[in-house]
Amino acid sequence: MAPAPGPFDYDTVEIAPNVHGFFEKRLNPIVSSNIIAVIGRDAVLVFDTGHHPTITRRIVGDIKRLTTKPVRYVVISHWHDDHFAGNTELSKAFPGVQIIAHEFTARMIESRKDSFRGEPCRRDIVSSSKPLRDLLATGKRADGTPISDSTRHRLENFAEALDAQMPECDAMEYRGVDRRIDGSLTLDLGGRSVRLSVLGRGNTAGDLVAYLPDAKTLLTGDLVVYPFPFATEPYVTEWAGVMRRIEGMDLTRIVPGHGPVMNDKTYVRDVAEVLESISSQAKAAYQPGMTADQLREKIDLSRFSDRFAHGDAFIKANFDAQMKGSAIDRMWQELTGQWKPEG
Repeated sequence: MAPAPGPFDYDTVEIAPNVHGFFEKRLNPIVSSNIIAVIGRDAVLVFDTGHHPTITRRIVGDIKRLTTKPVRYVVISHWHDDHFAGNTELSKAFPGVQIIAHEFTARMIESRKDSFRGEPCRRDIVSSSKPLRDLLATGKRADGTPISDSTRHRLENFAEALDAQMPECDAMEYRGVDRRIDGSLTLDLGGRSVRLSVLGRGNTAGDLVAYLPDAKTLLTGDLVVYPFPFATEPYVTEWAGVMRRIEGMDLTRIVPGHGPVMNDKTYVRDVAEVLESISSQAKAAYQPGMTADQLREKIDLSRFSDRFAHGDAFIKANFDAQMKGSAIDRMWQELTGQWKPEG
């Protein structure tokens, strides 16, 4: 399969027998989730549908080349746009498909039907693009230091990706959820079962995972993301517990929401440990009346930042933004009881 131009490229990976993943090749400023096809004797289940209708449409063609079985189920791991924006493409190709998600996820998807496409989508891209273009134009950071050649190259790639994704805003069509669950559900694909489970609040309040018993494989959505955790609006303490539950499962493979297949639990353990550290440090340091920024000053994550970044400045910057930024903001909300609604 020839790669598509610009940001629209992905790898097709055989995760296990009759389990195929379609993985974005690079981390774009507007990312697209891993899309997984699980093929049984009678039917196919697709886990998440991606962010770009153009890509999802191509992946539908790939699935049809892999099997003549129909896609009977689509499972959405959580409500973030990059995991459900391709729903319509699956529905067009397989009119009888049933889309399944957690009750909370279904409500959030419904609430976003006018905000993730069209003009709101274009505004988001312009908003994301402007800081990159300003930095490229000046060649200097806010403190006056020049950007490196590698940083310039990365920013140029990001700006190119944003330009290429603008037409996708008009291609996106809303397709909601058919079946809402808030516990567990086992689906039969014919000779192969898929167990959907809610392990607790983590990355969102509606995270759904899929376990394939015959392959000892877990599809996690954004509960697990590589090379750094996504933590825009998480439930830090509960998320740590969810990661420990995953660590305790009988698994051969873990398929994250973004990033490559994992053949051991090392990364899951690392994520659990950093979340536990944030939670324990915050609980020990918090005093009534303390602001989120004051709490942030009390929490040291330097050893984790180095562990995740491995010397890569881009990963370190993103790890710090997620773990030292939004994750601690959410920890402050947890400690004060002032939860902000997701989205």
